[in-house]
Amino acid sequence: MEVHQFILFFATCFAALFPVIDPIGSGIIVNGYFGDVSDKERKQYNQAIFRNCLVIGIVTVLAGHLVMLMFGLAVPAIQIGGGVVICKTGLEWLNNSDAGNEKADKQEGGQVRETNLTRKLFYPISFPICLGPGTISVIFTLMATAEKADYLLTGIDYLILIVAIILQLIILYLVVREGSKINRKLGPVGMMIINKLIAFITFCIGIQIILSGIGKAFGITVF
Repeated sequence: MEVHQFILFFATCFAALFPVIDPIGSGIIVNGYFGDVSDKERKQYNQAIFRNCLVIGIVTVLAGHLVMLMFGLAVPAIQIGGGVVICKTGLEWLNNSDAGNEKADKQEGGQVRETNLTRKLFYPISFPICLGPGTISVIFTLMATAEKADYLLTGIDYLILIVAIILQLIILYLVVREGSKINRKLGPVGMMIINKLIAFITFCIGIQIILSGIGKAFGITVF
């Protein structure tokens, strides 16, 4: 395989992953969880999310097919199950009451709120909001199109895929890092409107992933 073919494969990976990871939109959603945290806490949480997503991405590339074979899982099943989880997350955001959150914040101590947020860093923030079943299915598809001539070329293509994932996560990290500035510029009302809109989009993305899984499972064209 020549150098330009590696470059083309990288461009394909980056372009295919960008709409499903959606680092900008995901960063705005994550920012909704960190509205009242300090800059130091935001940095710690942001780094944890980056690590979580990186581990999910690398494990998917290196061991994804093995796990699917072990448990007899198919990509459509992963899409349908993951889509349900994303829909659930979107509905929770849509039904979330700002007043209720404010009341809960008054009743809870700072340590309790921090513990609750820490528990959410992996689920649902890292998975499935930042890197979910849609991303995993795209990774599997890209792996299927990777060079299979020999182990070395396959390994290089897998490495290129991992680099593309890392670049997406860097963009996500930068968006979350600037979240406090976005909060200050938009204000509480602006952030509430954006969060509700993104919650609805998240719900619709979940529906789309479910329908895509159904389409693949039954061999029909959904869209």
